[in-house]
Amino acid sequence: MTKPRGFTLLEVLLALAILASALTVLLGTAANSSQQAVFANDLTIASQLARSKMIDIEYEIMEEGFDSTDQQLRGDFSREGQPDYTWEANIQVVEIPESAKEEFLAQINTQLFGGDQGALQGNAAFSAMLPMLIAELPTMINNIGKKVRKVDLVIEFSRGSGRFPLKVSQYVIDPKLNEFNVFDDSPALQ
Repeated sequence: MTKPRGFTLLEVLLALAILASALTVLLGTAANSSQQAVFANDLTIASQLARSKMIDIEYEIMEEGFDSTDQQLRGDFSREGQPDYTWEANIQVVEIPESAKEEFLAQINTQLFGGDQGALQGNAAFSAMLPMLIAELPTMINNIGKKVRKVDLVIEFSRGSGRFPLKVSQYVIDPKLNEFNVFDDSPALQ
């Protein structure tokens, strides 16, 4: 009968080297996974704070009324228990560029009167009144712009050695729309 043979020192060292390599890869993956979980948690907190702050800003704008100029607000979330998170909001008056107005009017004109394809070809009674209505569109567009504000909100938090921004935007419409006349050329803001 032969005596069972054990492992040689070389086989044991080789097995330990393979095990060490595999554990190094696994530990690196686990550390990366842990960092990603922390980042996901930070991002979740930032998105919840952004939602809350956006509601606060919208409420404040509606309570105080629409300002005729752009505004910048900033602060942190110390009261919410998150002092490492900061916020900055830029509230902008919506201005519709002349090029967009001209393009919009050209599209309407083409769709309504454009050659054989125009929707109103042959409808003389309505066609005669439409240019007057189309002429009022720039005034309507300007008045709509006076009743809308764009809020750009940036939430920042620490990430590694720097800061990570989370940016969100929202449009706020003046709640006094029942007083709003799109054909009124007088200033909408008092």
